[in-house]
Parts: sequence; structure tokens; C-alpha cells
Amino acid sequence: MKEYPNQVPTQRVRNIPANPPRRRAVADTPPRPATDTDTLPRADTPRRDTSRRVRRRARTLPRPFHTIMTASAGLVVALFLMPFLLTGDGRTNAVTVSDLLNGAEVVRTGVEIPRDPEAEPVTEAQPEAAPEAQPEPQPVPEAFAGQPDEDCMLKVLDKKSGEVSVMSMQEYLVCVLRGEMPGYFQLEALKAQAVAARTYTRYMLHSGSKHGDKADICTSPACCQAYLSAAAAKKKWGYLPEDEEQKLRSAVEDTNGETMLYDGEPILAVFHASSAGLTRTSGDVWSGDKPYLQPVTSPENADNTPNYYSSVTFTINEYRDKLQSAFPKANLSGDPYDWLSGAERDSAGSIITAYVGGIKTQGSRIRSALGLRSACFTWEMADGKVSFYVTGYGHGVGLSQYGANQMARDGADYREILTHYYTGVQIGGYNP
Repeated sequence: MKEYPNQVPTQRVRNIPANPPRRRAVADTPPRPATDTDTLPRADTPRRDTSRRVRRRARTLPRPFHTIMTASAGLVVALFLMPFLLTGDGRTNAVTVSDLLNGAEVVRTGVEIPRDPEAEPVTEAQPEAAPEAQPEPQPVPEAFAGQPDEDCMLKVLDKKSGEVSVMSMQEYLVCVLRGEMPGYFQLEALKAQAVAARTYTRYMLHSGSKHGDKADICTSPACCQAYLSAAAAKKKWGYLPEDEEQKLRSAVEDTNGETMLYDGEPILAVFHASSAGLTRTSGDVWSGDKPYLQPVTSPENADNTPNYYSSVTFTINEYRDKLQSAFPKANLSGDPYDWLSGAERDSAGSIITAYVGGIKTQGSRIRSALGLRSACFTWEMADGKVSFYVTGYGHGVGLSQYGANQMARDGADYREILTHYYTGVQIGGYNP
């Protein structure tokens, strides 16, 4: 396209006289003297005529001429780019020719549009990244407003000696942890045990002690909770690992005063060593059912729990004597295989109820009568003997200690452990 210097795009065309009078560019500048080149024919002029008339003509060319030239240039560009605007299936891209003329960029797969080498490179369109999964919100710990351990004084009955000692809740709980859970367990499991033991103690204080006015709680695991003083532990083991002792104290101090509550009251926070993969409801073991003591899964197994499977064998006479002592009204005549029958089990295999000599009773009572490690058992008779095969250890209700330790290994903190084993509880401070 021919360029026109000093072009004014929107200037109106005027009628120009055939011989317009020459005007000075500046009023006080004398006209340029004529030279030989001014009289030469136009064809022989060695350079472009830059006279004012030509420049004026350039500035006053009619607008339709520019419109025609612009349209022609657009048509040429459209014809040149049309092959690149088609996709592989013959459909055109969303970018139009007018968009290209206005500077729009084309980004397609498989066909590259030639671009000015000095222009900025076109980056391939990247698919939008999927939004990152947001971590599940963790429960916010409740503000502690309860009684600190050091302010709660207990009367503790030594079941062996009959002596009563007065000590703080903090001192008592360290002894309970020493007796209930190995010091080499995970710290978060020890913290869970500390909160459970504190809660059980406060439940006893709230509901009334088994020992009347004499004591608040005792040192027997069969009655209350296991208890082992530092002196007794050193005598029993021959040493007292300092690092494990520090973990026990940290577990108590780090959970100072924290208690599990249901409807604002301390719960019956019972616990056991290991379940058969599923904890039990309190109603299957004792007379009353608690809404927070419901069956939940538990991750312990033979790989992470010592003596997970156990067995015991009795002679027929031993078997009869144990059952008759626990169930005096049972009819133990006839085939010894029929003395125990009609077992009803939960989904984990623990016996809920069974018949002993025609008397229906709870599986936990049969377990106690025979001295079995749990109520999850089977039996067989051969060669005049009866053998029992047992899974887990303890009554199976509430916190599983080996299950809690495995949960801690898997990354759970003590609050997650407790709210898993005790359904619907809150953890916070408690004022008696």
C-alpha cells in the first residue's frame, strides 16, 4: 500500500481552484528563488516532488480510497490465515478474523500460527489445576476451666496393707499409669490413659466411693485401678527407667485436669488391655448400658500385641469344679460337652450370653469363672480334657490400651484416641 505523508484521515475534500494563489508558509519569509530543476518536465524530475500542492493533494485524498485499501488488506490477511483457523475436524476456532486484526492471540493444539519473531511468545494454555483438598478441620480444644490436679486431694486405700494415704490427683495418676500402661508406650497413648484414669477417679468421687468415708479409691485393679508406687516398681523390676518415668509425668502434666464429660458429668471411663478387634457395649458385660460405651473398631492384632492369642486346658474334674463354684445351681450331669452351650456372640466373636448347666448367664461371668483372658473364646474337648482358645485380654469395654498405642503410632493424638473409644464425649475441665 502507498503511504501518504502527513495524511489526515478525516479531512473533508474541498474544491481546489485550477491555479490557486501561492501563499507563503510564513508571512515574513520571502519566496524561494526559482531554479533550473523547477522548469524540468515532471518525468525528468530526479526526486519526488515535495511542492506544497502535492502535499496538499495527499492530505485531501478522498476517504473512500482508504476504506477500499483497508478492506483489501483485511481480505488478504483472512485468506492467508483461514487454513490455520480450521481445526482438524473442519470446524473454525472461536477466534475470528476481526479478532486477529485487533491483536487477539490464537492458541490451539497441533497447529501453530506464524508470529512476529519480535513479539512475545504465546504460552500454551494449561488446564486449570484441581483445587487442593482442604484438610479436615480439627476439633478446637475446649478452654480448661476445671480443677487442677494439684488442687484435688485423694484418700487412697492400699488394699494389701489396709493403710490410707493422702495425695494429690497428680501424684496418684503417675502411680496409676505406672501400674496400668508400660512407660515405653507412645506418649499420646499415655496421655489418653492419663485422661481416662483421671475421669474414672472423678466418676468415683462424683457417684460415691466404694469404700465409704474411709477412702476415695483403692490400689486394686479388680476393684478400682492398678497402682504402682516408684518404690514398688523398682523392687518389682529391679530398676526404674528415668526416660520412661519422665514420659509418665509428662502425660499427666500435659493433660492437667482434663476430664471426659457426657452431659456435663464425668463418665465411667473403663479400659482394658486389648480387644478382639471390636470393643464391647457395657450392657453386654455388666447390667447397665452407657451411651458412651458402645462397640467401636480397635486396631490391635497379633503383630502389635503380645499374647494376643492364648489358650488354657482343664481336666474334666477341674472344669466341673470351676463351673460349679461360680454357678451352684447349674446341672453339670451328663456329657461334659453339653455343660456349656447356646453361646450368643457379637460381631467380634465375644460371647454375650451362654448357658451353663441350663442356666443362662453373661459371657463375662463364664470368663471370670474359668480365669480366661477375655470373653472372646472357643472350646473343644479331647482325650478327657477341655481346651479354651482366647483372643484379647480384658472385659473389652471402653479404651483398649494396645489399640490406643497403635492409633498413636499411626499419628492420632490423645484426644482423637479418646473420642474414638468413648462415643459422644467432650474433653474439658471439671469442677466438683
